[in-house]
Amino acid sequence: MLAKKLLASLAIAAVCLWMAARHVDPDELATALAGFNLLYLIPAVAVSLLIQIVRAWRWKIELSPLANIRFALVWQVVAVAYMMINVLPFRLGEPVRPVLLSWKTELTIPAIVGNWVFEKMMDTAAIVFYLHVALLVTDLPDWATKAAMGSLVLFGIMLTIVVGFWLKGDAFFDATLGRVLPEGTRTKTRKILEDAREGLQILPDRRLVALVFAVTLVLWFLPILSSYIFILGFDFDVPFAAALCVFVAISAGTAIPPPPGMFGIFQIASVVALGLFGVPKAEALAFGILINATQFLTLIAQGLVALPMVGIGIGKMTEAAVAQHRKSH
Repeated sequence: MLAKKLLASLAIAAVCLWMAARHVDPDELATALAGFNLLYLIPAVAVSLLIQIVRAWRWKIELSPLANIRFALVWQVVAVAYMMINVLPFRLGEPVRPVLLSWKTELTIPAIVGNWVFEKMMDTAAIVFYLHVALLVTDLPDWATKAAMGSLVLFGIMLTIVVGFWLKGDAFFDATLGRVLPEGTRTKTRKILEDAREGLQILPDRRLVALVFAVTLVLWFLPILSSYIFILGFDFDVPFAAALCVFVAISAGTAIPPPPGMFGIFQIASVVALGLFGVPKAEALAFGILINATQFLTLIAQGLVALPMVGIGIGKMTEAAVAQHRKSH
């Protein structure tokens, strides 16, 4: 199964790269890459490193109703987990984070998974926020507007289901999803919501929720800032809104099972988003290659630094992550 998913993810990356690179002259691509001002790599790398620090800080805040965990430990788990997420295909690395934290603390995996659901709600809300900011400041095509409205509707549905189950429990579930889902799916969905409820202890504290959302907005602004730094490095004559559009396009690309390192997704998203602002395809592709490489390498570097600190081998984490993935599916 793992081998099949790896092959499928590599196929997705290949297709996306082919779509991004077709009709691009290699000499033009080489010229575009050579035209990047390397001095801009300094702030770009700094922002990429900061993303993990802010991500760990947010997670520490989210976990505070469950346990008081040292920031250093939270960062170590985040750094190793996101390295695994970027190495393993089809999001198989995502279970590393709850599994690894449960090994290093007394928290249970269901409680951590519940917290993860809350975090995903915050992420989705922030992405929807920036997506609509992009719509306000940029004249985007109709398909982008429709996609934005679709994401807003999906977020509203997800929020209603999670909060409704948190407040009313089985009665809410039986009156809504329980009526329409087939038996097997109904059982799995109920289990997911039960796990989520255990981790949603943060919700009664409105100030804490507001703080988490504020930090989430900062967290997701950093990739936008990173995109703008690369835009400046390539000296593209485009507004800051172009960086917003790159972020939106990459976020949309994560809707499909992402390949390792998001290779292919970054490139096709960059070509599409920057193409809206008249950036030539070769230059947009060069942009996608460099920003992808920078973010991937900084993630891997932080993971390798943190790996000896957690004291658990990659093989053991991979085995546990795959087992947890199978259990949840």
